[in-house]
Parts: sequence; C-alpha cells; structure tokens
Amino acid sequence: MDLLSARATANKIGERTRNVNGIFPLLVLLLLTFLLMLGLSKSLDDDLQEKSFEEEHIDYPKSNRLFRYCNSMMLLKKIRGPNDTCKRKHVFIHERLDNIVSMCNNFTTITTCKYPSRMNCHQSQRKLQLTDCKLTEGRRFPGCKYQSLPKFNSILFNCDEIGPVYLYKIVEDS
Repeated sequence: MDLLSARATANKIGERTRNVNGIFPLLVLLLLTFLLMLGLSKSLDDDLQEKSFEEEHIDYPKSNRLFRYCNSMMLLKKIRGPNDTCKRKHVFIHERLDNIVSMCNNFTTITTCKYPSRMNCHQSQRKLQLTDCKLTEGRRFPGCKYQSLPKFNSILFNCDEIGPVYLYKIVEDS
C-alpha cells in the first residue's frame, strides 16, 4: 500500500490526515523545554540541599593542600553560609567517618548542648586531628579567605539514629 492509497482510504472513512511537519517543531520545542527545566531544578536542588556531615566535615586522609588549605577546601566542598555569604568558621575532621559513628553509639560520651533542639550531643573521648578555618576577609562566596589552624582537640557533635549530623564545636583544652 503506497502513501497515496493510504490517504485515499483515510479520506473515504472520514479520517483526516495530519501534517507531521507542523507537529515536529512543537515536539522538539517541548522536549528542549523539559530538558532545560530538568537541568535548572537539578542545579537548584544541589544548591539548596543540605550537605551530610561527611561531605561537610570529614577530610580523611587529610587532602594534600599545603598552601591555603581552608581556602581550597571551602571552595572544593562549596561550603558557604546562607545566601552565598562567607561562613565565619568551619572545622574539618581528619578521621574516618566510622570512628565518629562509633562515638554516636557510645552512651558514655553523651553530654548536654546549649541548643534545646539538639538534645543528643556527644563529646569525643579522645582528641582528633582537626583543621579550624576562620574567616579573615570576604563577605560573599566564593571570595572568602580563611586562616587555617591545625588542632588536636575533642569535638562536641550531634547524632541521630544513623550517625553524626551536626558539629557543635571544638572543645578547647582548659
């Protein structure tokens, strides 16, 4: 059956043939719009999504960034404050995540935190290798500059049923 006889048959039974050339550009436009919206929503989700404790704080083994460790790590991990402001301070922990998780399961490390919503705080019983990053200049990410301070201290952190979720602070030696 050729195209002419197919049209003739369709006309005889009352069906109208459609012009595919008129629909094709519309379908392409619809597909491109869908892909664009999908890409935009993905990038918005990435920016708005809260980072996990591991993504934000764990750097084990410590990255080999001898020069301006905090500046490069804050950029690499995209760590910033609300509305793309520079975060005033941040701590990187140079320990395995499973070591921190095991502290969450140790009920002898439970202590109180000042935030009432963070009731299940733990203090590490042993000192950990840390890098304390303190903002020295800049207001908007990525134009932030930090001072890197290597430390060997305990930390106070919050856990849920899975593991660590919030680093409260470095416990300074008395």
